[in-house]
Amino acid sequence: MKTEPTYVFGHQNPDTDSICSAISYANLKHALGEENVAPARLGDVSNETRYALDYFGIEPPELIESVIPQVSDLNFDKLRFVTEDDSVLKAINIIIDAPGRSIPVTDKEGKLIGIVSLPDLMEAFTTPYVSTLLKDTDTPYENIKEIFQGTIETGTMPKYVTGNVYAGAQLEAGQKLQPEDVIVIVVSSTSIGLLNCFQSGSQNIILCNLEHGDSDVIPRGYKGMTMTTKYTPFESMRLITQAVPVKKFVKKENIEYFLDYETLEDVKKNIETSTHHRFPVVDEEGKVLTMISGSNLIDYDKKKVILVDHNERSQSIKGIEDADVTEVIDHHRINEITSSSPLYMRMEPVGCTSTIIKEMYDEKGVPIPKDIAGLMLSAILSDTLIFNSPTCTSRDVKAAEDLAKIAEVDLKDYGRKMLIAGSDIMDKTAEELIGADRKRFTMGDNKVTIAQINTGDYKAMTDKLPEILEEMEIYNKKEDQDLFVLMITDIVSGGSELLFVGDETTKKKAREAFNMGEHEDSAYFDGFFSRKKQVVPPLMRTLSA
Repeated sequence: MKTEPTYVFGHQNPDTDSICSAISYANLKHALGEENVAPARLGDVSNETRYALDYFGIEPPELIESVIPQVSDLNFDKLRFVTEDDSVLKAINIIIDAPGRSIPVTDKEGKLIGIVSLPDLMEAFTTPYVSTLLKDTDTPYENIKEIFQGTIETGTMPKYVTGNVYAGAQLEAGQKLQPEDVIVIVVSSTSIGLLNCFQSGSQNIILCNLEHGDSDVIPRGYKGMTMTTKYTPFESMRLITQAVPVKKFVKKENIEYFLDYETLEDVKKNIETSTHHRFPVVDEEGKVLTMISGSNLIDYDKKKVILVDHNERSQSIKGIEDADVTEVIDHHRINEITSSSPLYMRMEPVGCTSTIIKEMYDEKGVPIPKDIAGLMLSAILSDTLIFNSPTCTSRDVKAAEDLAKIAEVDLKDYGRKMLIAGSDIMDKTAEELIGADRKRFTMGDNKVTIAQINTGDYKAMTDKLPEILEEMEIYNKKEDQDLFVLMITDIVSGGSELLFVGDETTKKKAREAFNMGEHEDSAYFDGFFSRKKQVVPPLMRTLSA
């Protein structure tokens, strides 16, 4: 199986910083020689981010939904298995060395058709031999050649046995056989019946007690296929029953198998309730990869991830607690992300994650490509609202100015166009609007969601408020939230409207945090741009008290 990359991604409902930082940091890793690193995203691309990606000619990163451990993460040995045409003897030799004494059987393309075990194949040794056995079971000649360690001396070996099998000693003088569908075992190279065999009409003759090259016993002009084998006639007749293809003994009913993308949690539940002990694993095309048992589920490789622009589990991907977080690059408060081993963590009080990443390029002496510079610039302009946010620092301004030169754009003109492109809300539903930039927090005993919408058309947003408030109520009930805060930032007037939806007790504390009236569920705050610096801290103080 292919090696999973280390994914770099930002938070759920990604903003421009999350996506552009993921792409830019993955590019830095590649430049430093770490090729198996890939940018990813945890949600849809916003209009603003799409504008930046399109402007600099970069495709959105891969969308991933989970890093929950899957069957593909298990550590297991590559298992040998057989195709339906392989011989019973080959299957037995493989099964003897296989855990559980059973192996998958596949078609010619490697796709699962069933299971065969050692007891299933014992029938091949107890079934009475009849001359039609190989014909009745569509036995490939290749199986006979392999078992006999045979060599083709003359003619062309047919694909399948289509006739009866005779021992040379059975033939009477002058007996005639069918030319295309008869195989003859010659008693020995000195048999008085040897000539009789070649004159019988058979076009398929196996010569026993012969090494390759001892073919002077074959009459000149014989046009059929001859195969030599070192085995005696008795050994040959015993072995030939083991050339029967394994498909005759395959169990195809009630097969339980797992796909390689199934989660280990689901697999464990199925194994616990199953009467089977071993299970094939197949890929999406149905091709067999291995077999597993319950004991395999404790030995797996955690998916490696790098977090940018967030460090809270509630804002990250499903299964983050089971992943191996190797790095965190962020500019937010530190919360509850944990790791099973030491990791590289860089948290700095700047306005944008891309500011940190730009400085890392400089520290490593890695030149910044024009398109990557454009993405990091876009992230900084977005997060700082073109330097108007109180989270903006002199480092953000310096990084943006440097990146604008590399990207060859007018910093403020490009920034305005990008923010206006992102503020177009006419074609969006209320659900899309409150979900585009939404983050979840735990504040004391309260579950809180804070969403932010940047707009240059506040009037259009006002017209949508009734359905937006209704959608906030629906979200609260669905996610069992105590409070939903919507921050509508007007990039023209330079302030934000805060709207609260939730239970009365929590809303009361939220009002206290912002000195609002007793029954107010919304208020406008001039100069409010930052969720992180102007909304989260006062809410955290009052709701955690």
